[in-house]
Amino acid sequence: MRFFSFFSSALWSIAFRPFFLGAAFHSLFAILVWILILFSVIPSPFLVGGIQMHAYEMVFGFSRAILVGFIFTAGQNWTKTVLIQGKELFFLFALWVLGRFCFLPSQAVSYASLTFDLYFDILVLFYILPPFFKKGQEHNRIVAVLYSIFFFLHVLTAFSFLGAISTEWSMHFVHLSVFSVLQFILLIAGRILPFFSSVAIAGSSPKKFPILEKAIQYGGLLFLGIKSGTYLIPEWNIYAGYFCISFSFLNFVRWYFWEPWKSIRVPILWILHTGYFWLSAGFLYLGLSHLGIFPVSSAYHIFTAGAIGVFVYGMITRVSLGHTGRPMRASKLTVLGYVFINLAVILRVFLPLWNRYREAYSLSAALWIGAFFFFLTQYAGILINPRADIKPASRA
Repeated sequence: MRFFSFFSSALWSIAFRPFFLGAAFHSLFAILVWILILFSVIPSPFLVGGIQMHAYEMVFGFSRAILVGFIFTAGQNWTKTVLIQGKELFFLFALWVLGRFCFLPSQAVSYASLTFDLYFDILVLFYILPPFFKKGQEHNRIVAVLYSIFFFLHVLTAFSFLGAISTEWSMHFVHLSVFSVLQFILLIAGRILPFFSSVAIAGSSPKKFPILEKAIQYGGLLFLGIKSGTYLIPEWNIYAGYFCISFSFLNFVRWYFWEPWKSIRVPILWILHTGYFWLSAGFLYLGLSHLGIFPVSSAYHIFTAGAIGVFVYGMITRVSLGHTGRPMRASKLTVLGYVFINLAVILRVFLPLWNRYREAYSLSAALWIGAFFFFLTQYAGILINPRADIKPASRA
């Protein structure tokens, strides 16, 4: 009976609970290990380079866990159907955990872990494709299509790391995977930020323009194609640069009409607008990097630490409160976490411009770890325990 009650606990009632919790622990630990390897405090235990493994885990470990937790949670609202819970959710989460041991010296462990990691994506598609392709879900099919692209890039990345595809392409595939995650942010932000702003802020009237929305949605997909082409045709880099700058302008225009300045007094909303600011700025600086004006590493970290890290941090604090029946108000410690993670972006991106690499790595890592430590101290209990708005007598 205790075994079955474990699967009926609050933790396995909805997907965001285990995946947000697991991703927060993973992010804290993964960055700590990466910094210790980078500063030669410990030897790297991986068969691939430290940078490759750091990138792989932050995309397919941290980002993917948050993404899957959100897709299944939002998907239940979109489809009015329970997509996954209980034993099935536990099994899916276990696959993600087991997939975190890829590329270790033991081939048996490494291959088994990678198999679990790829099978995880197959199961995600197995659960989301049927409900998202039902009649009436036409506007949600893009989510399944984007995840299919993400899975394909995951396969290419894994094969490249293993040497089945040229290892010179490994980071190219990781970067494309980052951009596929950004497509989700473009989509999700467009759906939720104007709505949240209109509800939470008195006098706010965010505007959406259908032509602009389509231009950004299809422009993001077009950029994936252009970026893929730059690896085969280096001459495309200059065109990719101008495209990025133009795409950044479109996103800044979109963001401006959402009236982000009005969210400053609502931190739990402001942090999401800030994440979208980093996304818009990321395309600008990536465009400049294609033109040889800005360091490419700093440009990518605006996307990863900034757009993904900041937007994700805002989403996991908001969803963890709102979907557990708690008031959606950021505590002082949560706001401090917001400040920490944004400072991590600023230091990681801009200190290297003054050749302060060691300070950039160490300080940004410390701030990132601190932000997720703050999250865990406040939200671990929230994610594990039942909803706050359920009466004790009905919790059984």
